[in-house]
Amino acid sequence: MSPPPAGPADRGRALALLAPLLFVVAAWPGLRGTSATYDETAYLPAGFTYLARKDFRLSPEHPPLLKILQALPVLPLRPRVSADAERAFEVAARDIDAQWIFGDRFLYEDNAPQPLLFRARLASLAQGALLALLVFSWARSIFGVAGGVFASCLLALDPNFLAHGALATTDVGATLFLVGALFFASRALRALRLRDALAAALFGGAAFASKFSAVLLVPAVAILGLLGVFRPEPWPVGSGGREARTLRARAALVLGLLVSWGLACWVLLWACYGFRYRALSGDGPPLAIAERAREIRQLRLYGEVLDGRVRFPDFASFQRAVEATPPPSSERFINACARGRLLPEAYLYGLAFATMKAQARSSYLLGEMSVLGSQWYFPVAFAVKTPLATLGILALALGALLGTKGGRATLAREGPSLLVPAGVFALAAVLSSLNIGHRHILPVYPFLYVLAGGVPGWIGERFGPRIGRAGSAGLLGLLALETGSVRPHFLSFFHRLAGGAEGGLGILSDSNLDWGQGLPALRRWMEENGVARVNLCYFGTADPKAYGIDYVPMLGTHYLEVKGAGTAGDVPRAPELPGWVAISATHLQGVYLPPAVRERYAYLRRRRPDAVLAGSIRVYRVVREGE
Repeated sequence: MSPPPAGPADRGRALALLAPLLFVVAAWPGLRGTSATYDETAYLPAGFTYLARKDFRLSPEHPPLLKILQALPVLPLRPRVSADAERAFEVAARDIDAQWIFGDRFLYEDNAPQPLLFRARLASLAQGALLALLVFSWARSIFGVAGGVFASCLLALDPNFLAHGALATTDVGATLFLVGALFFASRALRALRLRDALAAALFGGAAFASKFSAVLLVPAVAILGLLGVFRPEPWPVGSGGREARTLRARAALVLGLLVSWGLACWVLLWACYGFRYRALSGDGPPLAIAERAREIRQLRLYGEVLDGRVRFPDFASFQRAVEATPPPSSERFINACARGRLLPEAYLYGLAFATMKAQARSSYLLGEMSVLGSQWYFPVAFAVKTPLATLGILALALGALLGTKGGRATLAREGPSLLVPAGVFALAAVLSSLNIGHRHILPVYPFLYVLAGGVPGWIGERFGPRIGRAGSAGLLGLLALETGSVRPHFLSFFHRLAGGAEGGLGILSDSNLDWGQGLPALRRWMEENGVARVNLCYFGTADPKAYGIDYVPMLGTHYLEVKGAGTAGDVPRAPELPGWVAISATHLQGVYLPPAVRERYAYLRRRRPDAVLAGSIRVYRVVREGE
């Protein structure tokens, strides 16, 4: 007996999986094809210790949930932890820099890096696929199945999501949780159902347990709640046909939801730390929260000194100025929570650490360097890192929403739940001094892609259904060609008008272009060209030897020494010339190098490289330094 024909619901479910599968297929080569990026050396080993030891001393810069999820697939491999790694782990309780020594031993000496990273990166890949599914669901609820497929494929073909979805880092996972929290919160504020309220709480709690930037959910959800109070449409409550009709009833419900969601997020955050205040297992010392919180104002003032905004005659004058500066609200909040033990110790220490690091950080924009950043950083990053096809589609979506009566009605009805969060995330990024990566505005994109889900319907209404389908497929085809042209080196993507990865060298740095991912590409180049040994100036924390590279470490290549913990990397020495010099793009720009070292490599910036590898490493044949 033949099976019954597939109905619309079956086709809808099948089409819902199209973008997640496309994302997995497109991102898959990056799981093995890139070396450990800068942060992965810290994140994965830290996640392993959270699970294996219930100890949260390592990698405090982000809360633990995503690192735990990435470490789960690694546990069956039973990674080895040597005595050298154990020494670094103990020292990390008093000197956080020892986490890099522990990570170096764990990933590159005690174990082979790629098998561990492959499994950890699978967790990120799954989070990216789930994010595509979430975008499909949101867009389908507004524009139907065709709109859902179109919107989710925009995300699945976005080189920025493909890049970070194949790394054991926090950006794609945090985006998933932020978007999920706002999707279900907006549903609950439109028609209050228990399942949506619970889902919003779960996603929100996961966001707070994954990244400190989840605090932006507070203004985003508060604004949506306020708009919900004054929305003219009925607000159904439950499944019994009840409605919140009066302003007072709506305000009470919104307040109740906000308080309930806040309490749920607080409880889930504590759960992620095992409902234990102390960060360290055993009888280790308390973390120095107050000292780290004080560094927030210290580093901010130091950044102003480096940027030439203020001057002090000596260090003592600088210290007096720090003491005279009133503690910012962030410092007061952290210290108050620590005194009352309102949040886990590791969370508060990490919040102080992350807030301190955000005050002043070397950044690079259009050939200029700064430590306090620029408000143009993220607008420029959006303009050059977003594919041209996507920019065109977003412009078309904006025209469709503003240029037609139906579009304006859709924008008025659905726009707030999408544009308010996108605006909050974008504004926070623009006002931030932390200008190190386009990845920090990834949460903006899913909301824009959902709105772009209206493009197929708009084309169909104007030109007919057949042209609507063909036109939508054509637009996605253009995006696929643009993205596919750089596969699998998505991290260094810049669109053609920006000059690709070569042009990107003069625009942005760090995780926008070169985050240490190019060691496998360098090894292949050496094998193909019969080069046994290179002089290497590498930006990254990975060990090139673990990737089969024989090299002379030049100035700038990772080297760290922590008292009692040991060293990571190799002591830099003079290059062996004549020979091949391989230099990471970030060090070629000189973003994190001392001025004297940056000037030492100026001659390479004036030369055309003999090879560009994975967009991140430039190779030159050098006879004598400086020529």
